[in-house]
Amino acid sequence: MPGICPQRVLIVWYSPQPPLADSLAHAFARRGADTRVFYSWPCNTLFDRYIIHTLNHYAHNLRLVPKSVNLFEGHPKSHKEWRSQGLLHLARDFKPDLVVIAGVQRFKEEVLRELKEISTVFFWFTESEKRFPEIARELPYYHHIYLISSDSMDRAQQAGFANASLLQHAVDPSLFRPLELPPTLDWCFVGQWHERRQEYVEGLAEVSRNFAIYGTRWRKHNYFKPMIFLRIKGTSIWGEDVVRLYNRTRVVINISVWGDEAQGGKGVNMRLLEVPACRACLLTDYSRDAAKLLKAGEEFVSAANLKEMQEKLAELLAHPEERRRIAQAGYEHARQVRNYDDLVQQLLADWAPGQSH
Repeated sequence: MPGICPQRVLIVWYSPQPPLADSLAHAFARRGADTRVFYSWPCNTLFDRYIIHTLNHYAHNLRLVPKSVNLFEGHPKSHKEWRSQGLLHLARDFKPDLVVIAGVQRFKEEVLRELKEISTVFFWFTESEKRFPEIARELPYYHHIYLISSDSMDRAQQAGFANASLLQHAVDPSLFRPLELPPTLDWCFVGQWHERRQEYVEGLAEVSRNFAIYGTRWRKHNYFKPMIFLRIKGTSIWGEDVVRLYNRTRVVINISVWGDEAQGGKGVNMRLLEVPACRACLLTDYSRDAAKLLKAGEEFVSAANLKEMQEKLAELLAHPEERRRIAQAGYEHARQVRNYDDLVQQLLADWAPGQSH
């Protein structure tokens, strides 16, 4: 593959699931880079988990201190301090030519400052534009800023960051693929509970009760709604299991919680490519950024509101040939439009001019 690649790459992710960091690391490795992954979520201490977290929780609930106050700010065994130092020690030892940090990590500013001095540091904001204010203060510490939403990109550029650009998700076709399983579910949804998602799920259940839900907090909010509660199959589903779920579902539902659906400015999550890559039919709420990857109405189905989503789900279930046509068209395009090699190539196009950082 053309282009210059850094010899050592450090990828900083929140959690091993979903396995985005692994897919990205494998793509860098295919370019010949020695790649390490640092997961910030498991970096915790028993003192933080059982003492710091507990005391902060009660102090906030009893209103002894504001929720913005951490009684153990800067403590060497606090979660933030522990993982910040863990990342810094790894970077000093590994000496990466490129560091890619994704998500909302909240590393200490002095850690980000030192990282920028010893390496080229890219940041990939993979969250909702609603969370953009949470990362605004740390943007000066990055050589380049990537965002999955055109709305977030506009905000960053308007704030004076000319080094901000759009970087959409990719798909790993070695994982997300057709398995030729017979469909057993009319529809499914994967994602944590949100009141907007609750409203949509209840509405879609009126179309078909043959469905499954995976995600956190769903049971808590549906104890007295058996129509939903009995179809909650787990709090999480990843890897090969989610691939099997998509393959045995007639219509996979995506319901975002990222912005005002009337504006349509939100980005798109991983399902836009992962579901079609399984040759499954995707029905999602509207996002204008989706058109940058796949064609609505041809390679996936989009709905502007709940009523329209109900109507389109009913239509897709009633017309299996049309559903299969959309799934096939989505599959043919999704596996070609953007994989992790393409994503790495986009990163390297910005890394090459800044090798000397």
